[in-house]
Amino acid sequence: MSKTATVVALGKGERTAARIREVALDQFSRLGFERVTLAGIAEAAEVSQPTLHYHFRDKDHLWRSAMLELAAVISDEERLLKAARDAPPLTQLRMAMRMFLEVSWRHPALGGIIALEGMAGGERLAWLNENLTGARNRRLAELARRAMAAGELKPFPPELLVVTVQAAAVGAVNLAPLLRSEFGYEPDTPEGRAAHEELILNALMQGLVADRSGRDAEEAP
Repeated sequence: MSKTATVVALGKGERTAARIREVALDQFSRLGFERVTLAGIAEAAEVSQPTLHYHFRDKDHLWRSAMLELAAVISDEERLLKAARDAPPLTQLRMAMRMFLEVSWRHPALGGIIALEGMAGGERLAWLNENLTGARNRRLAELARRAMAAGELKPFPPELLVVTVQAAAVGAVNLAPLLRSEFGYEPDTPEGRAAHEELILNALMQGLVADRSGRDAEEAP
């Protein structure tokens, strides 16, 4: 069911709560937790503040509820990668990054939230690690570790590799306004997304792939 169809199927109160969460997710991802106000969210969602407080106790409660809107995104990736669990680790890692790129463009709030809370640290980052991103990141680090053990990737710290590639992947998404303003370049088009995917998967990740030519020559009979 599409997002629009889902919202239509909800009752009036549920539609209101969903609209508030959608606005909150956008504002939290762009402005950061501290700069967001409940009054600003209520105004943008076109609801009264008492209505907002009817659905959400406080800003922390609204933040957590908004973040859980992204849980389905992570679950879809988990399901697809589980189906490919017999593929080589590097293949799975590339699949995960391709999906991460697609998801980041469909849900730009994801990259913004990870960047902001990743820099801030603290209780909200711990919550994200426990409820949203932690298991995924640890799984990707394990795939990188296995790919290195198989000689498919250069031996960088797996955790650093995963964070670096993901940060590069969401850079164009998070900085799309800068690309438009400074360069007159629109990244969020089919052509722009294709170029972004090519840059990350074939330029950046290919540079991390181990050079097996010397090893293959040594192992040849």
